[in-house]
Amino acid sequence: MTSTPEETVKRMAEEIEKSSSSLRGLNVKLRGYYDRLEVIYKQYRRRVPVKDLSFQEEFRAAVLELKTLADESNDFWQGVRAYFRSLNKAELAANSRMNVKQMNISALAFNRQVDELYTVVKNIQTLAKDVPMRLNWWLLEASCEDLTKITSRVLFLIRDMEKYL
Repeated sequence: MTSTPEETVKRMAEEIEKSSSSLRGLNVKLRGYYDRLEVIYKQYRRRVPVKDLSFQEEFRAAVLELKTLADESNDFWQGVRAYFRSLNKAELAANSRMNVKQMNISALAFNRQVDELYTVVKNIQTLAKDVPMRLNWWLLEASCEDLTKITSRVLFLIRDMEKYL
């Protein structure tokens, strides 16, 4: 990262907003899968043939989309973290103060999106344990953990930046 601290702060804010909106969309999609899984569960319980045959493939695609989001975010934030560690703290300009405070608010909203993701995933897991389907739980849980680590790192980085403003 060879840009100025102000440009990096703006890119950080854009990345948080982009990740938050992507995660919001994935949360809505996973809630839809919960509703579909509820119907599938009722069909299994009544021993009726399952009519939603594309559920597994679509669910796997959503999990891969979540994993991609987590990996891309992780790569970006590791680069930003390394940049700010090597940066002279005096280079953080006073006009970045407002951007950093706004970014903190956005990061807290992103953290709430990750918490909502955990809630949706736990609801799906509770219902899916009685349905004999092979769903990619390991990748889903790993992606959730990665996003939690990312939000923790982002919030810590923002708090660290606020010290020097």
